[in-house]
Amino acid sequence: MSLLGELKRRNVFRVAGVYAVVGWLLVQVSASLEEAVGLPEWFDGLVVSLLAIGFPIALIFAWAFELTADGIKRTSAVDADESIAAKTGSKLDIVLVLALVLFAGAMIVPGLRNSDRLPGIANDAVAEASIAVLPFADLSPGGDQEYFADGISEELLNVLAKVNGMKVAGRTSSFAFKGRNEDLREIGRVLDVAHILEGSVRSQRDKVRVTAQLIQVSDGFHLWSETYDGDLNDIFAVQDDIAAEILVAMKAQLSVEEAPQLAPVQRTDVTAYGLFLEARDLIFTRDPKNMERALGLLNKAIEIDPAYAPAYASRAKVLTLLSDRPGSYGTLPGGETLQRAQVDVDKALELDSELSDAYAVQGLINSDSGRADFAITSLRRAIELNPNSLDARNWLALALANDGRLRDVAAQLQALTDIDPLYRPGVNNAILYSIDIGDREQARSIGERYIANTRDTVEKTVTEAEMLALLDGKVAESILLRETVPELSINSLDNANLRGSYANLGILDEYKGNAKTLPVFEPWVRFQRRDEQGAIDLAATAIEEAPDYMGAHSVYIGVLFETEKDQRLVDYFETEYRGSLEDYATRLRPGVNADPPPYLELAVALRNTGNQSMYEEAMRRMRFAIDIFRAGGDMSADRDLSEAAYWAISGDRVKALDFLASAFEKRTILDIFEFASRAYESLRDEARFWQLREANLKRVNEEREILGYPPLTLDFYSQY
Repeated sequence: MSLLGELKRRNVFRVAGVYAVVGWLLVQVSASLEEAVGLPEWFDGLVVSLLAIGFPIALIFAWAFELTADGIKRTSAVDADESIAAKTGSKLDIVLVLALVLFAGAMIVPGLRNSDRLPGIANDAVAEASIAVLPFADLSPGGDQEYFADGISEELLNVLAKVNGMKVAGRTSSFAFKGRNEDLREIGRVLDVAHILEGSVRSQRDKVRVTAQLIQVSDGFHLWSETYDGDLNDIFAVQDDIAAEILVAMKAQLSVEEAPQLAPVQRTDVTAYGLFLEARDLIFTRDPKNMERALGLLNKAIEIDPAYAPAYASRAKVLTLLSDRPGSYGTLPGGETLQRAQVDVDKALELDSELSDAYAVQGLINSDSGRADFAITSLRRAIELNPNSLDARNWLALALANDGRLRDVAAQLQALTDIDPLYRPGVNNAILYSIDIGDREQARSIGERYIANTRDTVEKTVTEAEMLALLDGKVAESILLRETVPELSINSLDNANLRGSYANLGILDEYKGNAKTLPVFEPWVRFQRRDEQGAIDLAATAIEEAPDYMGAHSVYIGVLFETEKDQRLVDYFETEYRGSLEDYATRLRPGVNADPPPYLELAVALRNTGNQSMYEEAMRRMRFAIDIFRAGGDMSADRDLSEAAYWAISGDRVKALDFLASAFEKRTILDIFEFASRAYESLRDEARFWQLREANLKRVNEEREILGYPPLTLDFYSQY
């Protein structure tokens, strides 16, 4: 008989199969026992080693010995007629089948168990160490302690965020469930956490009772709960006690190895604290009217306690957000307002050198002042002091954008939306910059997640829906979405988006201006209506009225360029910027949309007025700015348009048309006036330029038809 046949006859293969399957099951049992009864970590390793050593011994035994009716004998001593190897093999087959059934069960059951887990909650140790702090309920008889309840929740959130390895859901997302009796599993799914801390505050006269409980999301099991009684005037001591107890509970329940050294909550007058908390909630809304109210409350808080650092930091924040700086929400003159904000930041840091909010606002001011490196340093320090500082993370992303580092921006915003998927400013920026780096699916995912999980009204989610519509080039849909919102609730930035969408389609009659958008857009409306002098005059007036508003200066430069007032543009450059490109670049620094200063417009004017060397320097700066953005990952249609204009002015028509086509192919409806720009003057005798213009016009007319407007013809461009 051959060796293979003899191995089969002696059941060596069957023994090997049974040994392997049973051995695997033993390893699983040993691992479970190690965890369940606290055996040493080396126990399961020892079992594996012993099984490995035993495997060749079992095979040798199967070859050399045989089980007979008279017991175990050497195989060589058993006659063929007396051998019962075949019967033994049948029994081994049964054992092998049973072992395989057990093996399959062991593989399937964990999968079934895991399928019951909440979507989005991973099964690793890091995900288990995750928590959301819900706003504590105000159970006071007068219902007048809501701000204290919120303050306790937020202080606890900030403390837990400092625990190494702990994921803590952001404030906006956690507070979205305020006052709602939601199922814990749903909250855990939305916030992607395994645990929830909730509680209540009840105060009467000068006494306060705070109850807190730590809950496991998967089964609603209470891991820990405690009640604290204290004086209302010593609410800060109560917060300190709760934070310390929770850290102990988290360490015990979730195997968190390291906890930060707790710094006591900063004390202040209880009335000032209430004003501060109310103002902080109003600032979170980003609504200009609410923030104006917040400014008044903070002024009162500082009057009561001139040494309360958080109030100064919050006042600096609201002043900055109410300025007319790019990306802000108000109309206060930027230069003066930022100076006032800087004074408050300095005071806050003088009172508390480790106040995260103060460093965050310091970073925003530095970013607005063109000091990107200082801004990034300040914002990183803010995040180091408070990892869940949503504003700091969002502003850090924008500071990185000013440096053209769009991949870093997208990564930072992704981290932000992972922490707080319902933090609207972060969501909006994450969508924009994901598009800029070419990750359209990521943009869509972030927007759809926000819309699906937020409980805000349609009015408050329309911006995100509008952005997703524009992602697919559906300009008409974006307009219809925006027009579902009452006009009174449309802020200046929303107004700008709506105006931009109308302009893309060549619809100027629907433009609704306001105090903030008029200086930026009205000159262009005049230009597009062929009122060139009116456009120039309005742009110049905007600069006179708001000399520190850089957006007005950029519009003035653009209008002079498009109206071919080259000498006037050069004169303006000489007087306003002392003929210095460095001064020009610094003052017209990139804004929150990561756009370089208007180098190309100035370059053309310099060339046409005979200053060739300065023209070449301006073009080099523009090329460098584009390259920086490209190196940082910018794949946007806007950057393609910058490239197209650069190459058209440089004289490379092929590259210019390639980049125009690239912008068009990114499902972007180009502004109907884009093809009328003077920047593309050298392309107007190119057949390909006309083809692109016609194709874009076709898209424009499709969108105009949805809105009920008649189509435009190519004669439209003969006016410009």
